[in-house]
Amino acid sequence: MKKNIIAGLFIAVLFSALSSLAQSANVKVAVKNMHRTGNSGSHVPGTWVAYIAGEKVHIQFTGEDWNTGRTFLLTETGMLPTGNEGTFALTREAGTINFKGEFAGGKGHGFYTFAENAAFKSYLQQRGYSDLDKELMLDIFLTDINKGYFEFLKENGYASISNQQLRDLAQQDLNRKVMEDYFALFKTEDYGHQSLDKIVELREHGVNAGFVNSFRQMGYHEQIPLDKALELRDHGVTPEFITSIQKMGYEKISLDKAVELRDHGVNPQFISSIQQMGYKDITLDKARELKDHGVNPEFIKSIHALGFNDVSLDKARELRDHGVNAEYIKKIKDKGMNVHTLDDYIRLRDTGFN
Repeated sequence: MKKNIIAGLFIAVLFSALSSLAQSANVKVAVKNMHRTGNSGSHVPGTWVAYIAGEKVHIQFTGEDWNTGRTFLLTETGMLPTGNEGTFALTREAGTINFKGEFAGGKGHGFYTFAENAAFKSYLQQRGYSDLDKELMLDIFLTDINKGYFEFLKENGYASISNQQLRDLAQQDLNRKVMEDYFALFKTEDYGHQSLDKIVELREHGVNAGFVNSFRQMGYHEQIPLDKALELRDHGVTPEFITSIQKMGYEKISLDKAVELRDHGVNPQFISSIQQMGYKDITLDKARELKDHGVNPEFIKSIHALGFNDVSLDKARELRDHGVNAEYIKKIKDKGMNVHTLDDYIRLRDTGFN
């Protein structure tokens, strides 16, 4: 009974998350922890939840300690069971996924099993691929890697695909459509022929044509090298981040400057909080410097509260560097010492007086 309650709660949470995802036209799913269990070519039942969006159905698969999602055309699934529990199946060259469950209101849930196609597995083995465990075969199925896929890659200059590359292509869902988008990007941006390993790296880091083009649309018309695109993504630099900084009155920001700001924790919220204290002319370099030295609005306000209302940003940084804070100033005042200026407190602190 307890397990049933937990399972029900789990499915409810997934439904809530998937309902939010359905509002977006582009569903992106990271493929991680692809560990599955099973025997005799069939996987033990896993759970699935899904939602229908137009002519497609997005299905989230969950196993013992993994989960991943894919979007399929409804023409692939055939008639889905609505209202009452039923079955449907997805068949590709790599095998078949059999589903049991039901749909209501465009949402579905249930259980599934996966059976490998022994003939296709043999074909892969004849091509020299080994370690074709059940986990990999399911990845190959979900990515829709078939005989035509290998011909497609060969036509685009990838005649030789190693065992590890096959695994990477499958696990990163580098299906034919995704690969076509990368090939188009390489051609449009004059990146030349890129290795499969580079494509896998781009995919793992979330760098695609849309990401590169988004900077083009912002006015960065110079070529953005792929390694620079990877750097931008890894450091959390997006067009939205840059735009939010520019809207605060700063001129065009170089991509290197945007990376620098991100690395030092300078964001629009931090800049705005300093500006709201009256420091309207703060530069981006000064904001980075303050962040590096631990100067924030709370620190400045604590000094203001002690009667020092004309503290410059440079003086605030100097105070931080010398270890003079509101607590220290209060302690010295409580001792009744004849100290009046912030410079006096700094000199006193430098002598080691506590």
